[in-house]
Amino acid sequence: MEKITKDAFCVIGKAGSTKDGEGFVQKLWNEANSHFVEVAQLAAKNADGSLKGIWGAMTDFSFEFKPWENNFSEGMYLAGVEAEISAVAPKGWKKWIIPGFEYLKIPVQAPDTFEKTIKYLKENNIPLAGAVQDFTEPKTGENFMFFPVACNDSKRKLIQDLKSTTNQFSVCGLHCEYCFLSEWCAGCKSACNMCSYATLSDDNTCPNVACCKEKGFDGCYQCGKIRGCQTGFYSPDSDGANASKALAILRRDYGDKAVTAALAKMHEKYDFLKLQEVLNADIDKAVEQLKTFAETGAQQAFIIKGNAE
Repeated sequence: MEKITKDAFCVIGKAGSTKDGEGFVQKLWNEANSHFVEVAQLAAKNADGSLKGIWGAMTDFSFEFKPWENNFSEGMYLAGVEAEISAVAPKGWKKWIIPGFEYLKIPVQAPDTFEKTIKYLKENNIPLAGAVQDFTEPKTGENFMFFPVACNDSKRKLIQDLKSTTNQFSVCGLHCEYCFLSEWCAGCKSACNMCSYATLSDDNTCPNVACCKEKGFDGCYQCGKIRGCQTGFYSPDSDGANASKALAILRRDYGDKAVTAALAKMHEKYDFLKLQEVLNADIDKAVEQLKTFAETGAQQAFIIKGNAE
């Protein structure tokens, strides 16, 4: 048993979950191995040119890298290779940023390695700090399990560093600093985009991002068809569609400062996780709500009437 510290790192691989049925992990590995040439150039390497690691990365369904649920029987799995943080996953592959942890690195020497280690942790009052990760040493082919026993702040620092050089206004209209994913996502314009509409898309690109790129727009706020749009996050089954459209319209009509002021005031007045918990479902009423928040939130710095940017 070895205790090690590993900072946040990237894995690009084939993703699935226990919802895919029995044998899904082996199917993922078969697919990843048979198409490895597609990601070989993205793999992170040691100084001698060898691969840094092959990972069976795991997380719970909330994508917060907590232990698998229901007695470790339900969760998500990524069969892949360690890659550089800036790597972009090809179509059909997924990119995960695993948070930094202090791990117990356990050699896999028997089928019950996992159960024995969990028992050891319980007997020694050592809490499991996150999802267990499978690791294969490329040089030797040895298999290990990484049991996280303490968090470190490396992923949060990574995200903050990326945010400092990335525009925090998302394409769909949301402001990344005020998003419930802000702790783990640096925004849809960054190298660490954890937005669900990107991670769930086959090509890892949010449909709104793809649409704006095709039209040469910085964001949906520049599109004259935004009110009736049903692309990506604006789809009818998205409960946040009207709220994000309202933000985009406010940005279009009154500028970035209005959006920032409105969101700051909303978070000061209300305790909420998602924007749609506060804004009215009707777009026009939501825009009026935002304008009111902007007017009262900016005061000396900004007066919304007659100060559109």
